[in-house]
Amino acid sequence: MKYHIPVLLPEVIKAINPQPNQIFLDCTLGHAGHTIEILKKGATVYGLDTDDSNQKIAVERIDSLGLSSNFYPLKGNFSQITTIWKKHIHQKIDGLILDLGLSSNQQSGISRGFSFNDPNSLDMRLNPKTQKLTAEEIINTWDRDQLYQIFTKYAQEKLAKPLAFEIVRERQLSPIKSGLRLGQIVEAYYQKKHYRSLRHPATQIFLALRIVVNQEFTSLEKVLNASLKICQPGSTVAVISFHSGEDRIVKQFIVKHHLSSQKITPTYLETKENPLSRSAVLRIYRTS
Repeated sequence: MKYHIPVLLPEVIKAINPQPNQIFLDCTLGHAGHTIEILKKGATVYGLDTDDSNQKIAVERIDSLGLSSNFYPLKGNFSQITTIWKKHIHQKIDGLILDLGLSSNQQSGISRGFSFNDPNSLDMRLNPKTQKLTAEEIINTWDRDQLYQIFTKYAQEKLAKPLAFEIVRERQLSPIKSGLRLGQIVEAYYQKKHYRSLRHPATQIFLALRIVVNQEFTSLEKVLNASLKICQPGSTVAVISFHSGEDRIVKQFIVKHHLSSQKITPTYLETKENPLSRSAVLRIYRTS
């Protein structure tokens, strides 16, 4: 199987410096790329993920490497981290990792709705079992102003107003039920107006929908606040963000609490080998 390539892996491991008998919490387990390197150092890791598919992949991968003795998989969203920590860990931890990007299988998978090429879905829920609101519902039922607001607030989409109008017009012809069709609507508008984009024209629209569906900004704020309560004083927290809004929340949190911090971005070589890393920002802070 082709596993998701973890972003800024050497930088994260160097920053948290895992040691035997230390306990770490990976709040976004994914395919366990960061967790595996921590386990190799002899530390214990609790790996949290809300996505059933990702958790299954991670557990099987860790088992196959013979690293499962110090690994404890946890199911849930990191917005619930304090409750999860109280229930399963019971003691203050030595470090925390938060990688806010989607795994490669989530980004490109069919019937999840995250992809511009998905012909079957416009869902975007990380956990359909516990979440109700979908991107399909937003696109087909929210009014033009509501769409404009989320496209602007969460994605800084410069064409938010005309794209909101275009989406409403298209859904009146027939409901928009797939990532493929929504992507085509946005792309067609760009072509009609002779606009150019280095990325797929619908990138920002999809980002805004994903943030709203999964309440990503609110969840991020919750886990940052929780880190000061569940981590030992002087512990290292590593947060990898892929969007200016996410990074702004992390930066403001660090400033508000007067925390010692560091900002790291991918090297040219990493962005060349792994294009998904090009927008990544790693912020490291020490808990007080």
